[in-house]
Amino acid sequence: MRKATLLAVLAFAVVALTVAAVASAASPNGQTVTQTQHVHGSFYEPNASNPCTGDTFNGGQGALFDGNLVNHVTFFTNSDELWATFTETGSVTATDDGTGVTYSGHATAWGNFNMNERNQTSAFTLTIHLSGSDGSTITAHETTAFVLNANGTVTVNFDKMNLSCG
Repeated sequence: MRKATLLAVLAFAVVALTVAAVASAASPNGQTVTQTQHVHGSFYEPNASNPCTGDTFNGGQGALFDGNLVNHVTFFTNSDELWATFTETGSVTATDDGTGVTYSGHATAWGNFNMNERNQTSAFTLTIHLSGSDGSTITAHETTAFVLNANGTVTVNFDKMNLSCG
C-alpha cells in the first residue's frame, strides 16, 4: 500500500510540473494561473487489494470507487513556483477473491505539492473504513510528508500507516 501511495503522490507531482512547464512555455508574462478540475464517477482502483488477507478484489479488477475528485493547481507562468492539491472522496465496494466477503464503506485521499526557489514539499493522507458482509472491518489511515530544502537536502521524510483488521 505504501508503494501505491508513493506512486500516487509522485504521479500527481509529475502532472503538476508538466502543467506548469507547458504553461510557462506558452505564456512568458509571469501571471499567476489557476486551474481546477472536477471529476465525478466510478472506476476500479486496480492496485487495491485486501491489506488484511493479501487477496485481490473483484476478480483482480481492484476495489470499485464511486465518488468525486477535485484537482487544483496554481502557478506562475515564468517561474517554477507552484501549489497543487487534490481531494478524492467517495464510497468503496470490493469483494475479497479469497474469502468471498463483500466490503463496503468510504475512502478519502488528500495530497498536495508545493515548490518554490527555497523548498519543495509534498504530503498525502488516506483514510479508509470498510465493513464486511461477515461483520469484519478494514480501517486504515496513512500520512506521508516529504520536504526538500533549497540545497536539495531532504529535511522531512516519513510515511506513517495505521491498519486495523477486525
